[in-house]
Amino acid sequence: MKKKILLCLIAQLICWSIMTLSDYIEETYNDSYNLVVVFAVPLICVILYIIFRKWIYDNQIVRLKDVAIICAAWMICGLILGFLIGALVMNEMWIVPQATGGWEHLLNGIEYMMFAITLAGIPFVAVVLIESVVGIVKVVRKRA
Repeated sequence: MKKKILLCLIAQLICWSIMTLSDYIEETYNDSYNLVVVFAVPLICVILYIIFRKWIYDNQIVRLKDVAIICAAWMICGLILGFLIGALVMNEMWIVPQATGGWEHLLNGIEYMMFAITLAGIPFVAVVLIESVVGIVKVVRKRA
């Protein structure tokens, strides 16, 4: 169980580091790739989950309890990091300074909130769907 929670925390930290680097590039060089990062990083997390699924569960039979632990750990880590980083961004205390002033900068920093939502939601839904499909396929194969 500790391994699963640690994996979720490490993956979340890596994802948030990528988002921060992307925002730094946007704020410094005025390149706008943040919207791509907001959706691409969670999808990459799903792909990595599919690739390393057997390793995550130690090649054991995947139980509902294990999936619930992974999903809960992912959501809790994401919620805590998203809340902390979002608060730092909105209070202009984050390591990437946000441009301020004027209407064009009114919503600057909102990409962190969008990232928190997509980073929590997309992998959560994907893991639940993947494990549901795998479970249904196993039940159908047993009956056949």
